[in-house]
Amino acid sequence: MRLARRLFAAVTTRRYYDSMIENELDSDVDASEQADVLAPLFSQLDFLNMDAVYILNFSFFERTLHEARVPTLLLDWARAVMLNDWDGSPEVPGDGPFGGALALIEAMYNKRQALLLGDAQFRAEYFAERLDEVVMPIAWLSFTSTKQKFHLLDFPYIFNPSTLVSYFRSINFSRMSRSFEESSSLKNRMEHIIQPGSLIINNHHKNVLQDLLHTASSKYLILDISRDNVITDAFDQLWRREERELMRPLKVHLGEEGGEEGFDSGGVQQEFFRMAIAEALDPKYGAFTIDDRTRMVWFQPGSLEAEWKFELVGLLISLAVYNGLTLPITFPKALYRKLLGEPVTELHHIADGWPDLASGLTTLLEWDEKDGLVEDVFARTYEFSVSMFDEHISREMNSDNPEWPQFPKSVAESSSSTSPLSAANPPDAPLVTGENRNAYVSDYIHYLTDVSVKPQYEAFARGFRTCLHPKSLTLLTSNLLQSIVEGVQDIDIADLRRYTRYVGWDSTHRTIKDFWSIVKRYDDRMKRKLLEFVTASDRVPVGGMKNLQFVVQRNGEEGDGGHLPTAYTCYGTLLLPEYHDKEILRERLSMALENAQGFGFA
Repeated sequence: MRLARRLFAAVTTRRYYDSMIENELDSDVDASEQADVLAPLFSQLDFLNMDAVYILNFSFFERTLHEARVPTLLLDWARAVMLNDWDGSPEVPGDGPFGGALALIEAMYNKRQALLLGDAQFRAEYFAERLDEVVMPIAWLSFTSTKQKFHLLDFPYIFNPSTLVSYFRSINFSRMSRSFEESSSLKNRMEHIIQPGSLIINNHHKNVLQDLLHTASSKYLILDISRDNVITDAFDQLWRREERELMRPLKVHLGEEGGEEGFDSGGVQQEFFRMAIAEALDPKYGAFTIDDRTRMVWFQPGSLEAEWKFELVGLLISLAVYNGLTLPITFPKALYRKLLGEPVTELHHIADGWPDLASGLTTLLEWDEKDGLVEDVFARTYEFSVSMFDEHISREMNSDNPEWPQFPKSVAESSSSTSPLSAANPPDAPLVTGENRNAYVSDYIHYLTDVSVKPQYEAFARGFRTCLHPKSLTLLTSNLLQSIVEGVQDIDIADLRRYTRYVGWDSTHRTIKDFWSIVKRYDDRMKRKLLEFVTASDRVPVGGMKNLQFVVQRNGEEGDGGHLPTAYTCYGTLLLPEYHDKEILRERLSMALENAQGFGFA
C-alpha cells in the first residue's frame, strides 16, 4: 500500500510540474504536444499486447485474459488507494495519492477499449454506499471543480448504472419540488392578501392580483387533453410556456370533453404520452420516418414541418423523462450519443438504426481488391442520397460546404414531376475507390446523422434539454439515457410476479395461480400487451419491475355473462374476476388484451 500511495502521489506531483512547464512555454508551442506522465505506462501496455511478444501458444480466451490482467491489477491498486485515503466526502483532492489514483482510472477509462477493459471494471461501489443519494447529487450541481479539488460525480463511470439513474432522478425531483414549493408559498401568501379582512378590500383589485399571479402561483403543470386532438391540444398548451411552469409536477386531464375523465395517478400521464408520441412520430405527417425492419424512428431529411414542431416533440420527451415516465418509442443509439455530445463517427454507432447500411459499408471497407477493384465491384458514387416526398435527392458529399437542401412547401405541393431539388442532383459524382473508401464511410455517417437532418435535430434537441439540467445529463451514457427514455423491452414474468401486489386476493388462490401459469407462457408480443393493458406502457422502467406499479385486484366472480378482465391504468391495477376454469380465464384474458383500448375497458 505504501508503494502504491507513493507511486500515485508522484503522478500528481509530476503532472503539476508539467503544468508549470506548459505555462512557461512560448504561446506558439502547442501544450498538447507535451507528453503526459502516464504515456510511458500506456506505451508499455500496448507493447505487451503486441503479437510480437507472444511466446506461449495461448488460446484466444487465455490471451485476452492475460492482456487484461495488468490493467486490472492497476485498477485494483488505484481503488485500494482511494478507499484507504477517502475521508467520506464527495469532494475529493486532485493531488496526493487519491488524486493520482483517480487520474490513472480516468486515463485508463478513456483507453478502455485498447486495454480490453469493460465498464464494470471501473466501478467502486463503496462510494455510493456511503453517500446520500439525494443530498449529494443536488450539491454537485453547484460545485465547480478545480485542479486542487474534484467531485466524485465528475467521474460517473465509477458508479453503477442504477445508482446514476437514482442520482439523475433525485436531481429532477429536487428541481420539481423546489418549483412546487415556490409556487405553493406564493399561492398561500396571495390567499392571505385577498381573503376577507385583508388590506385589499376592492374586489376588482383582488381579481387583477389573482390574474397577474396566476402563472406564478399555479402548483402544477396542467394539460387538458381531448382524445380527438391529442397532439394539437398538447402543442397548443405547451407553446410559449415559461420554464418555471414546465418544472412543476405534471397533471393530465384526458378525455374529459367526451364524457370520460382520467384521474391522474400516473397512468393517465402514461396514456397521454403514448397517444401523443404515436401521433407526433407518425410518418404520414412528414416529420419522422420509421424503418420497416428495425422500427427505429429518425428525422425526415428536409421535412416540411416547422422547426418549432420538432422542438415541441423534444419537449414532450423531456417532460416524460423529467416526470419519470418511459415512452413507447425506439430511437437509434446515434440520437442519444448526439444528445450527450458524443461523436457519431463509427459504423457500430449506426448499426442498430441502419443495420443493412452498416453491413454494406463494412463489406465495402473490408473488401480485398485482389478480388476486384472497389469501383468496379461496388459502383458507388461519392454522394449521399435519400428519398424525400417521393423525390430522389442526392448531393455530392463535400466536407468544405456540408449542407442539405430543405424541401420548400411550395415545391412539395407542386404537380411538377421534377423539383428544383432533384434537378440539382449531381450528374457525374466521382466513384468510391479503394483509396477514398474510408473517407467515404466517414462522410456518409456524417451526412446521415448530422448534415441531412441538422435543423430538425437541433430544434428537437432544444426541446429535449428544456426540463433537464445540462449537468445531470453528464451522469449518463448513451445506453443509460436510452433506457431512461424508452424503458426496457425485455419483460421478465417471474420478476413481475415477485413485485405484484394483490387486493382481495391471496397469492396462493387458484385463480391467481392459473393467471400466472397462463401469463408465463406468453410470447413477447402478449407480454407487452399485458403490461400496456394494466400500466398504459409496454416498457419496463429502468431499474426493473420494482419500479413498476402492478396490482391484481379481485373483481367479483365470473358471472353468467363471462366478464372480461379490465384495468385501471391510472393506478396500474388489473381487475380480475374469479374464474372457476383455467381455460375460460385464458380465453377471457386473451380477448381483453387483444381488444384493449383507452383505459382497458374500465
